[in-house]
Amino acid sequence: MTDETWVLFDYGGVISRDQPDADRAALERAAGVDPEAFWAAYWNHRRPFDDGSYTTADYWRAIAADLETRWDHDRIELLADLDVRSWLHLDAGTTEIIRALAARDRPMALLSNAPRTIAAALADLPELTPLRQLYFSCDLRLAKPDPDIYHRVLDGLGAPAERVVFIDDRPENLTAAATVGIRPIHFTTSADLATDLARELDDSSAA
Repeated sequence: MTDETWVLFDYGGVISRDQPDADRAALERAAGVDPEAFWAAYWNHRRPFDDGSYTTADYWRAIAADLETRWDHDRIELLADLDVRSWLHLDAGTTEIIRALAARDRPMALLSNAPRTIAAALADLPELTPLRQLYFSCDLRLAKPDPDIYHRVLDGLGAPAERVVFIDDRPENLTAAATVGIRPIHFTTSADLATDLARELDDSSAA
């Protein structure tokens, strides 16, 4: 067990920005189908991709089936590559908070709903190096907001729930975390996050 308070970050929408319009357009062009239908299928099958139930090929073939089309191996590889790239645009304000917390030796970790393609890319990001542990849904075979995923992370951290602050942009994920005793912070902007963390940690290093 540790008496330190951990800061547990979500990735998408917290450390990273939402997929930029240019990247979304590139995915739509590669798919070659109606954009609205593409995104509906993209999100419809995301959970089993995130929790490791689908391989990369399974995921894109399931989308293609919904769209009544077929993509060959090269097209699937292109779509998968574009998808990963679309999630690698970082929020400068949040990464600065991570650097500031690291300078004060604040223990930090990541909990992200991410398929293996994205998890592999995130593991290589230098901006995430200060985070001592990285937890991905594809490895845990669970996805937020399943309460069991938070229990698994607490076990890995060796910390009691009240000694973990969790930052996420999705209220349903925060509600689930709170049910197991983790202290939630709803992410809106990095400026607000700095203020919220300083209050939660009683520590000016986040501000």
